[in-house]
Amino acid sequence: MRETQRKIIDALGVRPEIDPADEVERRVRFLADYLTASGAKGFVLGISGGVDSSLAGRLSQLAAERVRSDGGDAVFVGMRLPYRVQHDEHDAVAALEFVAADESLTVDVAPGVDALNGEIRQATGEELTDFTKGNTKARHRMVTQYAVAGDRGLLVIGADHAAENVTGFFTKFGDGAADLLPLSGLDKRQVRALLRHLEAPQQLWDKVPTADLLDDAEGQTDEAELGIGYDAIDDYLEGREVPVRAAETIEAAWHGNRHKRTTPVEVTDTWWRPTGQPDEPTGEGTALVVIDMQNSYFEFPELAAVRDELVGSINELIRAAHDADRPVVLVRTEHAEDGSTWTLNMREDDQGFAFPGTEQARFLDGLATGGHVEVVKTRDSAFFKTSLRAELDRLGASRLLVCGVSTHSCVAQTAIDGFAENLHVAVARGAVSSDNSPLSEALLEFLHDQMRQPLLDQTQSLELLRTGHWPD
Repeated sequence: MRETQRKIIDALGVRPEIDPADEVERRVRFLADYLTASGAKGFVLGISGGVDSSLAGRLSQLAAERVRSDGGDAVFVGMRLPYRVQHDEHDAVAALEFVAADESLTVDVAPGVDALNGEIRQATGEELTDFTKGNTKARHRMVTQYAVAGDRGLLVIGADHAAENVTGFFTKFGDGAADLLPLSGLDKRQVRALLRHLEAPQQLWDKVPTADLLDDAEGQTDEAELGIGYDAIDDYLEGREVPVRAAETIEAAWHGNRHKRTTPVEVTDTWWRPTGQPDEPTGEGTALVVIDMQNSYFEFPELAAVRDELVGSINELIRAAHDADRPVVLVRTEHAEDGSTWTLNMREDDQGFAFPGTEQARFLDGLATGGHVEVVKTRDSAFFKTSLRAELDRLGASRLLVCGVSTHSCVAQTAIDGFAENLHVAVARGAVSSDNSPLSEALLEFLHDQMRQPLLDQTQSLELLRTGHWPD
C-alpha cells in the first residue's frame, strides 16, 4: 500500500469491509446520542434525490424516531431545494418517499441566486461564471437549511463521506458546511450498501451521482467532473491496489483541497506553506483521551462501586477541556458479533461483548458525550488499528491526558503505545479506576518510572487542561 494511501485511509477512518446493519445502527445511535446531548430539537437536511442525501436523510429520520421512542422530543425536516425545476425531479420525489421525513419543505433557491447574480452584474458589469454560480446555488441551499434550523432549534445534517472528502468534491461553506456528518468514513460503494440494506428503491442506490450545479452542463456526472471513477476511489480508500495514475489523481486532489478540510486557516497553521509537509502535525496541544466509559466494563463490582464518582471526575475534566478549547477524544470498545474482531481469549471462551447497538456498548448514562471525537477500538490499546493517531495529528495534539478504565489494561496499554508513538502522555490518576488494584499500581509505577509519564491528581489534571502547562 502507498504511504500516502495509508495516511489518507487512517485520516478518514475508512474500513475495508463493513457490515451494513452494524453501520446503520452505529450511525443512527451517533445521531440520536448527539441530538440528546446537544439539547437540539431535531435535524434538517436537503434531499436532492441522490445516493448520499437519501441515506443521510433516512438515518436522520430513524434517529429522530429513536429519540422519540426513548421519551425525547425530535423531528426530522427533509427539504427540497431546487433551482427552478430540478431535471431529475422524479428521483427527488422517490427519495422523499423513501426517507419518510416527519416534515417536508420545498424552497426554490432560484430567486435568491438570481438576485445576487443580478446585483453582482450591476456592480461589476459581468455575470457570475457558470461554475461560480453553481457553488452559489450550493451555498444558498445551506443558508436556507441553517435559516430553518436556527428558527426551530435543529441541527443541520451534511451528506459528505470519504469518497467526496478525499477528492474535495463539495462546495466550501456550501454542502461542506453542516453540524453533523453521519456518513463520514464511508466510501461511495459502502453508502450504496447501506441504502440497499435499508431497502431503498434501486433507482436511488444505483443512481449515477451528479452534483447538478451547472446550467451549461445539466446532469453532468461527478465522475466526469472528477476525471476518475468512484470504483477507483473506493478501491483506494479500502486499501486495494489501484493504477498509479488513479492513485496520483486522488492524492493530488487530497493535497490540493486541503483548504476545504481546514477552514478557516488560523495564524498557527503551517500546512499551506510551500516549505512544509502539509500532512505533518505541528501543534503542541493537549488532548483529553477518555477510555472505555461504557456499560460493559462497569459490570465488574469493583468498578460499579465507583461508577458515579468516576463519571463525575471525568465530566469535570471534559468540561475543563471544552472551556479551554482543548479536544476531547472518547474511545470505546466495540466487537463484531461474528467474532471477526475478538481477541484470542474471547475466542477460547467463545464469548464476545460490546456488540454494536447493545446496552453493553453504550457510554454510561451521565457521561458528558457532546462535542468530542470518537474512536472505536477492538484491543486494549486505543492506538491499535484505530484512527486515534490520525485524529490527534489532525487536531494538532502531541500531548495526551488519559483517563477512564481499566487502569491495568486499556489505560496502561494506551499510555505505553502513546510513548511508542513519541507522544507525551500523562495519566489522570484521579479519573482512572480498575478491578485489579495491585496490578494497576504496579503498572502506574512502571509508566512513571520507566516512561517518565506524569501521574496527576484531579487538581493537577484540571490545571493542565486549563493552562496547557505540561508538568515537569
